[in-house]
Amino acid sequence: MALVLAVAIALPAGIAAAVWRDTAADRAILTFSMLGASIPSFWLGLLFISWFAVGLGWFPVSGYGPPEEDFLGRMRFLMLPALVLGLINAALITRFTRSAMLDVLHEDFILTCRAKGLPGISVVMNHALRNAFIPILTVVGLALALLLGGVIVTETVFALPGVGNLVVSAVLRRDYPVIQGALLVIAAIYVLVNLAIDLLHAVVDPRVRLR
Repeated sequence: MALVLAVAIALPAGIAAAVWRDTAADRAILTFSMLGASIPSFWLGLLFISWFAVGLGWFPVSGYGPPEEDFLGRMRFLMLPALVLGLINAALITRFTRSAMLDVLHEDFILTCRAKGLPGISVVMNHALRNAFIPILTVVGLALALLLGGVIVTETVFALPGVGNLVVSAVLRRDYPVIQGALLVIAAIYVLVNLAIDLLHAVVDPRVRLR
């Protein structure tokens, strides 16, 4: 959920910042990304709990719900932590998207597309974004590995039974088999995510297959 929210926010924001470079929109998006990268996740989590859970009562304060909870009920419990992690990861992905798009938008083939009279949206989405997508895909994959590997602080704030909490509790109990097993799982997740990213590179960019 956090990654879906992050990509849904970061891709349009990064593309808009690159297309409207050095404008008020670009500066506003860069300010958002700087704030998102600077704000601690635990502080943002506590702030969202205070606003949306305690103040407005829209979401549960913490936890994962009782065992008999249905799917929609689970989503209510996960929405706040997903929003916190999504905003923080969106800040990083936004900056990478903007940087990758700026590198491509000044290439000769983009000038050729515009000289042929192609619509601006087609040039940006079909030509610029596709060629800039490899570094963006890499960052998204690393963010996914980090989220799957455990986000200890956010899990602690929202009292979620995640991998990060499992590792911390195992360290405090000196439960070495659990620590070793959790670290092996986290390492395997990183390896599999990196493998998936490399395979997706060949799908996104045909030049990778030629090499």
